[in-house]
Amino acid sequence: MVKTRFFRALASNPKLVAVNALICALTIALAVDPKQCIASVHSALGMFVQSVLPALLPYFFFTKLLTSLGAARAIGDLFRRPVALLYNAPPIGGYVCLMSLLSGYPVGARLLGDLYKAGVIDGADARCISSFASTSGPLFVVGTVGTAMFGSPRLGYALLACHVAGALLNGLLYRRRKTSMRRAAFVPPCTDNVLASAMTDSILSVALVGGYIAVFGLAIDLLISTGILGAIASPLAKLLSALGQDPRVANSLAAGAVELTRGCKLLSEIGLEAKTALPYLAGMLSFGGVAIAVQSLSFCSVCGIRIGFFALTKATQAAITISLACLVSLVL
Repeated sequence: MVKTRFFRALASNPKLVAVNALICALTIALAVDPKQCIASVHSALGMFVQSVLPALLPYFFFTKLLTSLGAARAIGDLFRRPVALLYNAPPIGGYVCLMSLLSGYPVGARLLGDLYKAGVIDGADARCISSFASTSGPLFVVGTVGTAMFGSPRLGYALLACHVAGALLNGLLYRRRKTSMRRAAFVPPCTDNVLASAMTDSILSVALVGGYIAVFGLAIDLLISTGILGAIASPLAKLLSALGQDPRVANSLAAGAVELTRGCKLLSEIGLEAKTALPYLAGMLSFGGVAIAVQSLSFCSVCGIRIGFFALTKATQAAITISLACLVSLVL
């Protein structure tokens, strides 16, 4: 009976069948070549420890303190007028956007979850704010992608400008029609353990991000080694070739749709000119990929933000940013 219900559920949901088939294939690949899998996870965790952990942990810790002690509202009040005028959102949205721009994925999503739990914002507020406060940070955009991967700080700054402008413009598409209700002033909790609580919560959050990075890094390597990624990218490669573009870009975009860093790295290995690579990088960076989406939703789904809405906002953000990048590439 249980088996019958299981197979009926699969039959009624083709997407579930595809996902289960992919997971089974990856699991079999784990058993077939465990040495490669261990090396892949080791590499992903090494990148996490060297690059992501030092960048994220301080931001997670300090933003948690600011939220807990009530300073987030004071900072948000500085952005009251522009946030209300542009997005019809509460002032705290300015604080979330600023922290996201400074620190990158998934700090904005994590802050939305914290503020929602504290009763500072409601679900509608969170959905509105998420449309313009889901960004990468300058450390990754300029330092990692522009300078380390492409050897061009100029490309990094151009990419950052397009990325930030695309996020801010994207929020206009999801502007609240009704004026957001003004919440009562947030009263910080009276506790002597706020530092310990902030540190514990931050370490757990960063560990969650590290786990996702390891799993999706492994998934990318398995997709490449099994040829699945190439098969997925094949139609896009044909389209790019017909448009006079380098078909090798397709593999980079397919990898970036799963894990952002790997996609950018693969694109840097092709040897494209900066002005040619800029639109592709802008699209990958703003869309974020599945790994970023899973990380973000693990924090902000409590606000009522569902995967469909999140994917829509990231798709429109990517489209806007690509358009801006195409214009900037003309003068780069």
